[in-house]
Amino acid sequence: MAWDTPTRVRYKTMVQDGYSKRHAAEKLGVSEETAQGWLKKGDRVQKTTGRPRSIPDSTVLAIIQWFTGHYERRIFSPKQIKKEFNLKVSRPTILKALARFGYHYHVPDCKPGTSAKNRLLCWIFSIANWDRPLWYWRNGIYTDETIACTDMLRRQRLLRARGERQRLDCIQFTFHSGHKSVMAWAAIRYNYKSELYFVSYEGEGKGFTQQKYAKQILQGLLKEIFEDLEKGYKTPGTYWCVEDNSRMHGKKDTVRNKGICNGIRIKCHIKSIDWPPQSPDLNPIENIWQVLKQLLRNRKPAGGWKLEELKVAMQDIWENEISIERHINHFIDTMPERIAKVRMRKGGPSGW
Repeated sequence: MAWDTPTRVRYKTMVQDGYSKRHAAEKLGVSEETAQGWLKKGDRVQKTTGRPRSIPDSTVLAIIQWFTGHYERRIFSPKQIKKEFNLKVSRPTILKALARFGYHYHVPDCKPGTSAKNRLLCWIFSIANWDRPLWYWRNGIYTDETIACTDMLRRQRLLRARGERQRLDCIQFTFHSGHKSVMAWAAIRYNYKSELYFVSYEGEGKGFTQQKYAKQILQGLLKEIFEDLEKGYKTPGTYWCVEDNSRMHGKKDTVRNKGICNGIRIKCHIKSIDWPPQSPDLNPIENIWQVLKQLLRNRKPAGGWKLEELKVAMQDIWENEISIERHINHFIDTMPERIAKVRMRKGGPSGW
């Protein structure tokens, strides 16, 4: 039987699309006799030689159908899949069989991807700021909160194919209990890092509300940071800060919050610039949190953390292992590159 080469396939396709045999042959630069021979010979239909596969395609398709739509099944290890389907093969054989259909183990996302609207806002932000010099980004104060859990489990891995990343059964949704986690706030700037502040949930309202954020952060730490940095400057506004669009930051005035947070920002001379939503890869402090949590996982005791031990460990890592030159300055200096990549990808992720 004839072998299907790219030129032969193109010739047959062109003939099927309405080209004359002569015109198709001229287009591809082959003789008409050779092309006629291709049409007389059929496509290759003989089966591949060699021994049969250890895991036939029908079994692999059954496995894929079994875990599709179930997150708890997608995270099964090859050993668990082997036991579930009574397979008598090795781990690499199972991985190769799934790879034939495009399925591999990946670290899942913890939330759905950026919406089309927010992606557009990121693109607009990158266009408006693509020509900012490096010193501009070095004047920024980047703030954010992070949550650390007492168990500090490593991210799970699950089976998925290309194009399935945003499926709901491929997302590792998280829930943080106040009894097993702590929330910390910090701010960084070029050649500067603030103290690591553990927020307090005490007071009216559940969780960390706008009133608590205004009292503990805006009227407390952030106000002191701006006062210290702007000493000696005749005009305020030399420095600016980044706050994400979390509801507790109260950057949008509503009837319910009565503009409490924005009023305090004006009173305390805190200049908070507009920042696109769902853009953690643009804020360099997110990379600092990743480093801190990885160092925490490396320290994790066998039985897990206690809340006070977790706070002590986070404080020690923040003060002694998070380096201003190696971590903070390095990530802030990547801001022009991040903006350029978001602009080039039309609001897509920067890769940071």
